[in-house]
Amino acid sequence: MSTTTKKKTAQGVRYTDAQKKEIVDFATSHNVVNGRGGQSAASNKFKVSPISVAAWMKGSGATKAAKAPKVAKAPKAAKAPKAAKAPKTANATKAPKAPKAADKGKPGIRYTTEQKQEVVDFVASYNFDNNRGGQSKAATKFGISPITVMAWLKAAGIKKVGNKVAAAAAAAPASAKAARNASSSASGSFNAKLTTLLAMSEEIASAEAALAQLKGKFSSLKASL
Repeated sequence: MSTTTKKKTAQGVRYTDAQKKEIVDFATSHNVVNGRGGQSAASNKFKVSPISVAAWMKGSGATKAAKAPKVAKAPKAAKAPKAAKAPKTANATKAPKAPKAADKGKPGIRYTTEQKQEVVDFVASYNFDNNRGGQSKAATKFGISPITVMAWLKAAGIKKVGNKVAAAAAAAPASAKAARNASSSASGSFNAKLTTLLAMSEEIASAEAALAQLKGKFSSLKASL
């Protein structure tokens, strides 16, 4: 028979209710101050198993202190609403321009027979001195259309023969027949030369008038584009 004796198991320390309450109060106080760790701190301080501390806290109705709630952040002050932009002022309507006064047509000027004769004489005299250009010069001098001057020259005795114009100056006393006879005579009289010269100048003046009329039509057509 063996004489070896069995070791006795250490019996647990029994804590009084006052001790348990002290440990529980310590753990609870620690949690309140630090937010957590009361159970472990009590276990280390009082040399008690953490499981026992947990059981005592549960038995006393004290649960683990929850983490201290975070202090709610104060809500940010609402931003002041932006001031509404002032509406743009409507552009002041421009005052309508006053309509231009309608161009009044110049009343037609009626010329007397003497005035027409003066123009014709001026053309004949100018062409005699300068060989040509009397019709255009008269139109500029008297403010008359070259077409009007040409009409007065025709009325004074200028007639078209084919593509040429035979001029009979109003101031020349010789008739057309006398002018032809004088121009064909071998004597080459002054009157014959003068008549021929006038005829040539009038032919030039007529050509210039036709050219001026053509230019006028060209300008009108160009302006209408």
